[in-house]
Amino acid sequence: MNKQKMPSCKKQAEKGTKKKPFTQAELAELWGMTQQNVAKMIKQGMPMDSVESATAWRKKFLEERTPADYNEARTKKALLECEKLEMQLAILKGDFEPKAQVREDGIRIGAVFTAKLAALVNDASGALAGLDEVTLRKKLHERTQQILSEIKDELEKS
Repeated sequence: MNKQKMPSCKKQAEKGTKKKPFTQAELAELWGMTQQNVAKMIKQGMPMDSVESATAWRKKFLEERTPADYNEARTKKALLECEKLEMQLAILKGDFEPKAQVREDGIRIGAVFTAKLAALVNDASGALAGLDEVTLRKKLHERTQQILSEIKDELEKS
């Protein structure tokens, strides 16, 4: 016959004895939780002098938790699950770009802009010399539009 070992703190509780030291692990086993959760409750003020006092503290602690706490936790969990599903859907639809790809694209775009703007500066000094303000603005606008078109074409290539 397969007998499960009963924690000493449960034996104490059944026999009605108290004041025998017990461990966090034994209490966790008795309550069906992890030792880490018991340790958190101890940090929150749970006494460890007897199983009865620990159980009473836990009961009071759980009663003090409001439904709003549970609703807030459920809402957060639902929002996280929605975000996860949205990410999976974006990946399946091909709408998701990995961070490394976005970084590479940004560097490439920056390089194209830098090259085109450098060309504008080099061309502008000679081409725009001696023009009146109206003509200068018109020429700059035309050249800027041309550069934007060139940038768009170059970026669409890759």
